[in-house]
Amino acid sequence: MSKSAQKRATKRARFEALKPLRRAAEKERKRERTAQLAAAASAGTMTAEQQAAWEALKESRAKKAAARKGESGAPWAGGVVVDLEFDALMTDQEIVSMASQLGHSYAVNRTAQHPFSAIVHTSFSSAASPRIWARMDIIAWERWKRCAWWGGSLEAFAAALGRSAAGDGTADDAVATDGPGEAGASAGAGPSGPAGQQSKERYLSDGRLPDGWAGHKLVYLSADADEELSTLADDEVYVIGGIVDRNRHKMLCQNKADKLGIRSARLPIGTFIENMPTRKVLTVNQVFAILVEYNARKDWKQAFETVIPPRKFEAGGRKRRKGKSGSEAPGEGEGEGEGEDAGEDEDDEVGVAEWLKVDSADEEEALHVDAAVNA
Repeated sequence: MSKSAQKRATKRARFEALKPLRRAAEKERKRERTAQLAAAASAGTMTAEQQAAWEALKESRAKKAAARKGESGAPWAGGVVVDLEFDALMTDQEIVSMASQLGHSYAVNRTAQHPFSAIVHTSFSSAASPRIWARMDIIAWERWKRCAWWGGSLEAFAAALGRSAAGDGTADDAVATDGPGEAGASAGAGPSGPAGQQSKERYLSDGRLPDGWAGHKLVYLSADADEELSTLADDEVYVIGGIVDRNRHKMLCQNKADKLGIRSARLPIGTFIENMPTRKVLTVNQVFAILVEYNARKDWKQAFETVIPPRKFEAGGRKRRKGKSGSEAPGEGEGEGEGEDAGEDEDDEVGVAEWLKVDSADEEEALHVDAAVNA
């Protein structure tokens, strides 16, 4: 390893070691801001800016309370697939970012007023995506609700959808996604042996579609697509490229969609957000959150403004921090297209566990996700 590489590794290790302290400090600052807003509300001395922040906080709390009570609306019939076939194209740090983005996406769907019926993760196994699998292995992903996991590729999943449209009975073996471990329980014996075996591969659900997805059509989201997405259809499944590539791999998702004969489309960011001078590149969890917000509001502009960080609307944006070697600080950088950006916003967000605290039965799940994703 060169001296520059050693310095980068040391810097990255220091960055990761200090992350818990940064998160703890951010949570303390959040508690202080909340206390200040509450005091101003009681005294009737709120500014317009404080009032807006207070209303947003109350709305967020109401959503979380509804999620704790199970009051979220009926799941939307459409769905999302995260294509994880790009394991070999990412660095180790990018793998960490990818796992974190999957956790954030699950958290968004878990607390959404109108959640997607399911998030399917394709090419997810110890053989298909060994490093993502290893990173996710310390997370209780098999307990994530409204999630399904395929060891097979997106191409295999598309073929299963095609067979279900032809009415050959594929949809009869639908995957239950409403509770932890149900996919594995319905599977019986998985690729690693009998159902009692400890390997998590028994929770994979290859060959079986989420309930209600029979006959659905795939749409691969890509910033390079010619077609602009106008709305979401409840008989469509939207594919997000699960990669953090630092802009190394051009046209990656578009080329894959073309190769598999899957329709592609781009989010209408340019149409609804005119004053966005920075690159229209988003993380996987940001793309997913935009889809969830649009589904709830039926308004692209509001969805974009709710999810996209304010700094992306500024001419300068957020400058990347660079060390003496010229390398970017860990967790920063840009990706190639929609769903392919780096995890640059992960440290600006509240820990995943705070999103996932829904009831006593789910606390262990929340702790697993927080400890692993934010490690």
